Amino acid sequence: MESMRGFFILGLAVCTFLLYQAWQKDYGPKPAQQAAVAEQKDVAVATDDGKISNDNLINVETDLVKFKIKPNGGDIIYAELKNYNVELDNTDSKVVLFDYRDRLYQAKSALLGQGAPDNQLPRADYQTEQASYHLAEDQDELVVPLTWQNAEGVTFTKTYTFKRGQYLVAMDYTIDNQSSNDRTYNFVAELTRDQKPTGLEEKSSFGMKPFMGVAYSPEEQQYEKIDFEDLAEEPIDTSRQGGWIGFLQHYFVSAWIPQQDQQVSITSSVKQNKDTTIRFVQPTVSVPANQSKTVSASLYVGAKDLEQLEAAAPGLDKSLDLSWVWWIGLPLYKMMQFFYSFLGNWGLAIILVTIVIKTLLYPLSAAQYRSMANMRKLQPKMQRLKERYGDDKQRMQQEMMKMYKEEGANPFGGCLPMLLQFPIFIALYYVLFEAVELRHAPFFGWIQDLSVADPYFVLPLLMGGSMWLMQRLQPKSPTMDQMQQKIMSYLPVLFTVFMLFFPAGLVLYWLCNNLISVAQQQYITKKIERQDASGKKAVKNK
Repeated sequence: MESMRGFFILGLAVCTFLLYQAWQKDYGPKPAQQAAVAEQKDVAVATDDGKISNDNLINVETDLVKFKIKPNGGDIIYAELKNYNVELDNTDSKVVLFDYRDRLYQAKSALLGQGAPDNQLPRADYQTEQASYHLAEDQDELVVPLTWQNAEGVTFTKTYTFKRGQYLVAMDYTIDNQSSNDRTYNFVAELTRDQKPTGLEEKSSFGMKPFMGVAYSPEEQQYEKIDFEDLAEEPIDTSRQGGWIGFLQHYFVSAWIPQQDQQVSITSSVKQNKDTTIRFVQPTVSVPANQSKTVSASLYVGAKDLEQLEAAAPGLDKSLDLSWVWWIGLPLYKMMQFFYSFLGNWGLAIILVTIVIKTLLYPLSAAQYRSMANMRKLQPKMQRLKERYGDDKQRMQQEMMKMYKEEGANPFGGCLPMLLQFPIFIALYYVLFEAVELRHAPFFGWIQDLSVADPYFVLPLLMGGSMWLMQRLQPKSPTMDQMQQKIMSYLPVLFTVFMLFFPAGLVLYWLCNNLISVAQQQYITKKIERQDASGKKAVKNK
């Protein structure tokens, strides 16, 4: 029964934690913004809000993404992720990040300065050799150059490089100054989007609302996220060396990454129509007459793929937000990836992770089960104490503690393993919430998406049954009155209802955890019973 109390406490802790997370989002303290030190903090890309025609857009298709580039300005204004459906069974509708049709979400990049292509409206119209580009099966990378020359003879070439299997797009801005004058320019990169919901959040059955907003890497940190409402009240205005800026949404991210050896200014702005921009400005670059220079940046647009995020920029992997339990969640996530690599099924990977966790915690669990077995042996003595001191609660407690000491029993022996399971449970919750691999990932049969609730509630019911079985194996506490015992008997029902709204992957973990716990408990209990029987037999033979 003490173990069931632990489950009850664990459930309350989980509920409290989730409520606290929601409170922090709405009412918690806002992150302090640093003062800007860069001179170019007010620089922004000029915006042409005119209607965009599909006829003159440059189409680029890789193995992962379909892009559209607007020749006027050379910005990427469309990114469709080929491997991700909006809905589970609808292969015709893919997840779109950058978009220009009925919403605004674009990645802009510009050079500002005398005679620069983006210094005023209308922005420069870049020329390309082709109207469309496609990464062929025998190609590892696809290079798309866009060129424009001003009246002074300065040629600007914006070159995008797309690589197979990657969401990271390299961008090189080459300035060939064949004029008779030295020139200086500032490179600006912006992400601009409206605040419309993506339409993907509603597909989740989690108890936690997915974050959507701005993220960046402030000075001396690698990751900070700010929702749109907070950004409108406290705009970003800071500088740092390297880093990155981006927009986050459930499972997906876009981010501009400057040259990591450059001191950049980072600012944000929110218009009255709620269109939101985050930008960085790199230091002024000087291009002497008859010379050329290149400034570079990278654009990540795609799924929160941990390996690619880690390789793209320091701290960008933190956009896979595992909260304060990242130190547990990250190993769990990588362990799941490892098991999936040869099992090919995320449900089976979760089961193997559960087995590993229970194996690592077995020494503590064994101590818990031994304590429970000892408590079960003390049931007759406890009952006699209850009959003798049942009306005197204080004396009853004193006599029970004395008995525990004499018998070497520990009524709290099962608490530590339960406490250790709390951060593991929360960590796995975040992993299943953030891991894009589990989105639309099937297990078997009716479970075709481990990231949402079991549609027929089979797993929650099985989990409730496993809790009921565990409860039947627990020794009853003589200090609990009938009302308390009745309340505890309803715990399996309470947790079953609780798990109805959790993702199938998390309920699968908890079900397997319970079943393994029952098996371990039975093994330890039978072992102790055999040892006791052998001891009594040896005494009798003497």
